[in-house]
Amino acid sequence: MSVKALKSGVAGVEAVKAGVAAKAAAPGAMPEATASATAMGAEEGAEAEQAFARLERLYAQLPAMEEKGAALARARSAAEVDGLAKAAAYRAAELVRAETLVAEAEACVCEAEAALARSEAAGGDAAEKAAHLGDLRLALMAAGTQRGLKVGPAQNAERALARALEASPFDTVEEARAALLPVESLAALSAEVQAYQADYAEALAVCQQLEDGEESEGLPQSATS
Repeated sequence: MSVKALKSGVAGVEAVKAGVAAKAAAPGAMPEATASATAMGAEEGAEAEQAFARLERLYAQLPAMEEKGAALARARSAAEVDGLAKAAAYRAAELVRAETLVAEAEACVCEAEAALARSEAAGGDAAEKAAHLGDLRLALMAAGTQRGLKVGPAQNAERALARALEASPFDTVEEARAALLPVESLAALSAEVQAYQADYAEALAVCQQLEDGEESEGLPQSATS
C-alpha cells in the first residue's frame, strides 16, 4: 500500500468520524428516536471512535514502518545478490574443473602421441600404444563435451548476477554482502512489516465501511429505495 493511499485513507474517514460522533452526541436531533435507538447510536459512535483511533495510531507509525520496509527491501535485495553470487561462483568453479580435466587429457594425448612416434621410429610393435592413444583421444573428447556443458550454465549465472546487481541498490557483491541480515533478523523484520500492513489494511477497511454506511444513511429516501 502506497503512502498516498494511506494518507488519503485517513483523510477520507475523518469526515465520517465527525459525522458519526455528532450523531452519537446528539441523538435527540433524530426524528422519533427511541431510547434504544439512542443507546445504539452511542454504542456505534464508541465503536467508530475506537476504529478511527486505531487507524490514527497505525498511521502515526507509518514513518517508522516505512523505514523498516526500506530496510527489509534492502536486506532482501542483498540476500538475492549474495545467493546469485554464490551460484555464479559454483558454476565458475565447475567450468574451471572441466577445463582442468580437458588440459590433463590433452597432455596425456600429447604424451601418448610422442610415445607412439618413438615406437614407430624404432621399428617396434606400436599396436598397443596406438590403442592406448585411441582411448586417450576418446577421453579427451568426453572431457571436452563435459566442458561444453558447463559453459552455458556458468555464463547464465554470471548474467543473472549482473542483472540482479544492476537492479539492486548496491554497486558490488561485497557491498551487498555487507548489508546482509541474519536469517532470524530478516524473518523477524519481515513478520513485523507484514503484520503492520495487515493491521492497517484491516483498520482502513473498517473505517471505509463506516464511511460508506454514513454516506448511505445521508442519502434521500428516494435515492435509496
